Amino acid sequence: MARMPRACPICSEQPLVPLAARDVEVDSCPRCQGLWFDRGELELFPDRPSVRQFLAAARQAASRCRRLGHLVPRAEVACATCHSAPVACPACGGRLSLVVTATCTVDVCVPCEGVWLDRGELELLERVPARPRPPTPGAWEIPAAAAPVTDPWSAPGATRALANGHAVRINSHTALECSACSALLTVREAHALDGDVYCGACRPAGAVSGATLPPDVEHAEPCAKRGGGWGSIVAFLLDALR
Repeated sequence: MARMPRACPICSEQPLVPLAARDVEVDSCPRCQGLWFDRGELELFPDRPSVRQFLAAARQAASRCRRLGHLVPRAEVACATCHSAPVACPACGGRLSLVVTATCTVDVCVPCEGVWLDRGELELLERVPARPRPPTPGAWEIPAAAAPVTDPWSAPGATRALANGHAVRINSHTALECSACSALLTVREAHALDGDVYCGACRPAGAVSGATLPPDVEHAEPCAKRGGGWGSIVAFLLDALR
């Protein structure tokens, strides 16, 4: 049975086509020339790092939006700047995590262990060490920057700089997503722990609930009328996600 055509995670309504690279058949986008490697395919290139080397960082990483490459935190379902959806895995449809390597950024699907490479990134990965560095204390992996930062408003993988003042803000219209089951949540339904947001059913021990906000937030009016309501919510979430 023929496999259903896969869609390019970057280009709109563009199917991927098979491409033979070093006797390995991968999926390629004829428009942007990006490449999709299923589980185990990148490992067939002995001079490239294994995808497994990036999984620890991918579990903690944000995504990039499909339209302009802005960073989309894992707890949000769309880009706060341009409202575009995060890039999606061609195989399972889940969101891809943007991982910074020593030479470039790559988009990794944690469940599938597949990886999307933009044009030219396969060549850049040849200079990435094949073995991962020892993890830092606390099991956190801190990847090296792809290049010296020249514009603090540029997100990794972005095609243009973010305008000054367009930092991601959490407010009453922000849609949150459970990191475990992807259920949509309001701020008061959310539970935060170690940078992740969970629903009530999936929350781990020690997660901080939005329902613990001060009583005055319960009946807070819009920010234009009262400054304490949603400002307190923002402070709560920022503190919990640190």
